[in-house]
Amino acid sequence: MGLLCVFGYGAVTGLPLQLLPDIESPRISIYNNWRSAAPQEIEEAIVQPQEEMLRFNAGLDNIISDTSRGGGQITLNYQLGYDMKQAMLDVINRLNQAPSLPIDAGEPFVASGGGGLPGAASILVYAGPDNPVRDMIVYQDLIEEVVEPRLARIPGVAQVNLNGRRPKEVTIAVDPLTTALKGLQVSDIANALARARDVSGGFADVGRRRYTVRFLGEQDISQLGRLVVGYRNDQPIYLEEVATVKVDYAENNSVTLRSGFPSYYISIDRRNDANTVKLLDELNEALIELNSGPLSKANVIIELSFDASLHIRRAINLVQGNLLLGLLLATLILYYFLRNFRATIAITLTVPVALLVAFIALDVLGLTLNVISLAGLAFAVGLVMDAAIVVQENIFRLRQSGMNIDGAVTEGTRQVRGALFSSTLTTVAIFVPILFMVGIEGQLFKDLAITISVAVVASMLAAITVLPAITSGWVKSQVAPDRFSGAWDRLAGFVVRVTDKRTARLGWIIGIFGVAVIAIWLLVPKVDFLPRANIDAISVFFNLPAGMNQKTIETELAPEVVARLAPYLSGEAHPRIRAYNFASFNGFATQVYIYPESPEEVEELVQKLRSEILAGLPDVTAFVRQASMLRVDNGGARGIYVDIQGSDLPTLLAAARKGQEVISELWEGTNVYAQAGLGLDEPELRITPNDRMLSAAGIDRPTLGSAVRAYTGGLFAGEYFDGNQRMDMIIRSGKWTAPDELLNLPVWTPGAGVQAIGDLSTIKRAVGPTNLQRVNGRRTVTLTVTPPDHVTMQEALARLSSDAEPAIKAMLAESGSVKYRGNADRLKHALGEVFNNFLLAILMLFMIMAAMFKSLRDSLLVLMVMPLALAGGLAALRLLNLVSIQSLDLLTMIGFIILLGLVVNNAILLVYQARTGEALGLSTGEAVAQAISYRARPIFMSSLTSVFGMMPLMLMPGVGSEIYRGLATVIVGGITVSTLFTLILLPALLRLKWPARLAAFHNNMPGAIREL
Repeated sequence: MGLLCVFGYGAVTGLPLQLLPDIESPRISIYNNWRSAAPQEIEEAIVQPQEEMLRFNAGLDNIISDTSRGGGQITLNYQLGYDMKQAMLDVINRLNQAPSLPIDAGEPFVASGGGGLPGAASILVYAGPDNPVRDMIVYQDLIEEVVEPRLARIPGVAQVNLNGRRPKEVTIAVDPLTTALKGLQVSDIANALARARDVSGGFADVGRRRYTVRFLGEQDISQLGRLVVGYRNDQPIYLEEVATVKVDYAENNSVTLRSGFPSYYISIDRRNDANTVKLLDELNEALIELNSGPLSKANVIIELSFDASLHIRRAINLVQGNLLLGLLLATLILYYFLRNFRATIAITLTVPVALLVAFIALDVLGLTLNVISLAGLAFAVGLVMDAAIVVQENIFRLRQSGMNIDGAVTEGTRQVRGALFSSTLTTVAIFVPILFMVGIEGQLFKDLAITISVAVVASMLAAITVLPAITSGWVKSQVAPDRFSGAWDRLAGFVVRVTDKRTARLGWIIGIFGVAVIAIWLLVPKVDFLPRANIDAISVFFNLPAGMNQKTIETELAPEVVARLAPYLSGEAHPRIRAYNFASFNGFATQVYIYPESPEEVEELVQKLRSEILAGLPDVTAFVRQASMLRVDNGGARGIYVDIQGSDLPTLLAAARKGQEVISELWEGTNVYAQAGLGLDEPELRITPNDRMLSAAGIDRPTLGSAVRAYTGGLFAGEYFDGNQRMDMIIRSGKWTAPDELLNLPVWTPGAGVQAIGDLSTIKRAVGPTNLQRVNGRRTVTLTVTPPDHVTMQEALARLSSDAEPAIKAMLAESGSVKYRGNADRLKHALGEVFNNFLLAILMLFMIMAAMFKSLRDSLLVLMVMPLALAGGLAALRLLNLVSIQSLDLLTMIGFIILLGLVVNNAILLVYQARTGEALGLSTGEAVAQAISYRARPIFMSSLTSVFGMMPLMLMPGVGSEIYRGLATVIVGGITVSTLFTLILLPALLRLKWPARLAAFHNNMPGAIREL
């Protein structure tokens, strides 16, 4: 035990501490950037060709592409277990075979990994209340040179992401009229800038020396204005005559506010082996250092927005408190039965032994200490006592019969060793299917299966080694008589009496089984995918009208939201808000993340945000939901993606609008939104060149297109390297405010002199898509549906299929389809997997017990108690739902698998003792009575310690409790009901005689088969 304490302490102090286990998400994302390009152009020129090369990669589960203004992303989701190193090589090789990118498009950025769990921390740098600066780009150099290096030095930090960063660029601001009057075209300026490059001349050997020859074509920024961009009347035209040159930051395409103040957004990613809590402790120290040093001088503040350590500490402290409370309750139960302080302590000491071994196992296997693994240890408190209870109780029984201490310890341990081995093996075996489960639910609860299995095995070893040693050396005093001995005898007599006749036995068996089966049939609820696992934060997503630009969001929407939240931030209105973040990137993903002052007021604030605070925003719809620590996808733990697929985009959008209308009416409080909007209402100006006029003027389409590009979003003219960084060179003109101004801008033509753009083309106002999405190669519009809390995902999917899907399909062509993705798709797969693992667990139990008892019949008898446990678990879940919402999610369903291994232990004790009595010459009735008399006390002790040990997990609310509360409820209810009725059901089954023909058939079988 001393050695275990040393190694266990070393393991637990070295284990990484985090909220949840690491969840593998085999995903590769490809990010493409094409500045100022429309979604259709990016899809046609970049995304679709890449997608065509990638869609047949080995191991691919699905491929999803999203295209919006200026960029496109392709997400490759792979099957769990696939070799992601090979997948990355395949992706890079296929991208190299894709068609060439447009000249001003960025190279694709390929990233591996993903998943929905939050990163280590989010950080915001914002101007102080008395700081007049409104654009945080002023402090970008400070952030890059001081803040980023300091954060990167923190142990455990994998990457510091400067999400608010804006790169520098060289802007060539041309004057369209001057350019045209001097006989220049924008493309001439672009070509001149592109030609101004340094060129290596190679090497030249002159005499005894070798010279490196360099042609210096690139000019310094200060001298770039003297670049010759053309000639007129044999006179050079310098760039400074038609344009001004300056270095500036790229155009701002995002807005971030921290509680109303402009801010710069930074996110922190941790290494896989990092201790999240330790990392964040050091991060907080770094922030204090920065705030008191260089940032204080600049009058800016750096602050944690999302601090994962707060949730981790609260959740883990809750589980630790539940574990200790459960241990205390279980110890009190033991003392109540044994009435011997030292004997009770001897049993309790086996708990830390088992837990320390579990800590060592977690360390050896490279796992983490998290809410799930700690919940497993809390579950194990009652379970690990079972073996010690059985041994100690049997020792006490022998000592109470007059045997001396050494004999009682030796004989008492020997008598129950076989039953302990059987029950331990069945308990461990039940967790084997969980270890083979794939998907999020399998990854989440692998830690629980390992911790409980290791703890139970350690508890059995401690019960037959440590406990006898402690008892023989420390518990030498006379033990008090069992105060309940008469009760056990009366219970045995009652059970024998009520099962004495065959009709009574059949009545009990049929009645108990009938009630259990009916209860299971009536009480089975619809299922969810994952628990809600809410945290004290609120996420608000805004559905904006198509075409709303970043400036409008910054000057109109953001101030309105800030004004509405201000009274709650200052405390003038209730409930109070501690802080909030407003963020919008390129007009998309506009959202607010709100942190209430009090965790108990989250639900009240959610309702107020929906009905008052964010209601009635002009042209904007706000979707409000409580944030979850299980952010598997953007839709959250309960989000359902409805993919509407077809070839005609207007038809898809019309069908999606109909679907949104129908789904919104299915339940009150349902969130249904499409992130990119549901209309072809992204405003466009379509400029169509007049080929006849272009030919007469002597220019071609690309030349006119270059002018239009320069006078709108800016024309890429190459890159400039200043010795430290590489910057894009962009040709721009002054801003215009009306389409007529664009048409009137001049261009020079060789055949017709100065012409207006409107003379060479026509302009038409139109609308187009804001966002384009493809799923597995098909054009798709996706609705994200989040049903109300009282509606399970299975119920939601059923109503979507029966009520919404027909209405959507009626508006689609025959080739159109409606599919469900995300958690909805995972739910169907996971249900089948859990069911298969449930059957596998039963089969494993049956075979193991058949080997232990050397009897298929006795193995089957033990399994007959399982319907009672299932009915008890479902009944407990229904009772819990009377006071709190707890759905039958997949993690709760795993509780039924765990329950199978627990409830058979009592049955094993009874069957084992009854068969032992029969082997000693007792009749079946006498053997059953002796089994009940001998084993009733350890059965009640182990059941009550398990129930009270898990009771805090079921009843104590708090962050993270929703993850394991359903599991605890199922186990508590199942153990309670099965314990009460097993004492009648199993004796009735044991005493039930086989029909004569079946008995004769069994007796006449060959010996080998009968023995099997």
